[in-house]
Amino acid sequence: MPTSIADINHIINLCDMFIEDIHHFGSISNGNAHYEEYKDKISLFFHQNQNLRNNEFAPYVILDYLHFNGRPFTVNLSEATMIKNTVVELKHDLFKNKYDKIFISHREKDKKQVELFIDLLYSIGIPHPTVINKENSIFCTSHPACYIQNGERNLDEIKRYFQSHYHIFYILWYTDNYFESQACLNEAGAIWASSGRYQEILAPSFDYGKIGGLLDKQPVWFRTTDKYRLNILKEQLEGMFGIQPLTTNAWENARDSYIERINEIYFQENVE
Repeated sequence: MPTSIADINHIINLCDMFIEDIHHFGSISNGNAHYEEYKDKISLFFHQNQNLRNNEFAPYVILDYLHFNGRPFTVNLSEATMIKNTVVELKHDLFKNKYDKIFISHREKDKKQVELFIDLLYSIGIPHPTVINKENSIFCTSHPACYIQNGERNLDEIKRYFQSHYHIFYILWYTDNYFESQACLNEAGAIWASSGRYQEILAPSFDYGKIGGLLDKQPVWFRTTDKYRLNILKEQLEGMFGIQPLTTNAWENARDSYIERINEIYFQENVE
């Protein structure tokens, strides 16, 4: 298996690049940089996963047939789309329990609470965006490290996430403010419709009874300041994102500082 889900994501990104080239030129042929790099990466992928090189394994058969190795070729849009769709299905099959994105559904009024939570996620090891790789691992419209690009529309970006190939872990940040927002309730409905994995997190004094039948109640919810449930969430995220665990002291210091600060903010916001 590739060392991380990022390897196959890179292959999918290359597919997007040569599909864009096809839209521009009508087709691509020998020497197209994006397609040639894709061929190198997909060849390496199957070399590292010899068990998948099987003529009865449909994704291998399709991608091998469309490899066009050692002869002149022309790749049209239909063939390119088939390549990308096959690689995406390969990702879904091989990385069912691995994730590359976190989507936090929350109310803008609760941004201070959510910012603290995101800082805790970064302390666990969820990747920050960098100058080289500006793609965010966390989608949240209210945190500076997670802002969408200037000029983009929040709703367009949210729609893009829900329709993407990404494996997304959804977090719903419940407060009284959340349930006063139709936009937030729409997001919750979209999360339910996606059948994705999600976690409900409740503000300290939020009345759980207000949730009603919003989402399937099989997943366990917890409150923002429950240190034992936060411990479990940390361990889950380490497995889902392939993160090296923090030392006990480092984690407990980050967790306890987060709990102290979020209690202060929640108290201030609810007495004003």
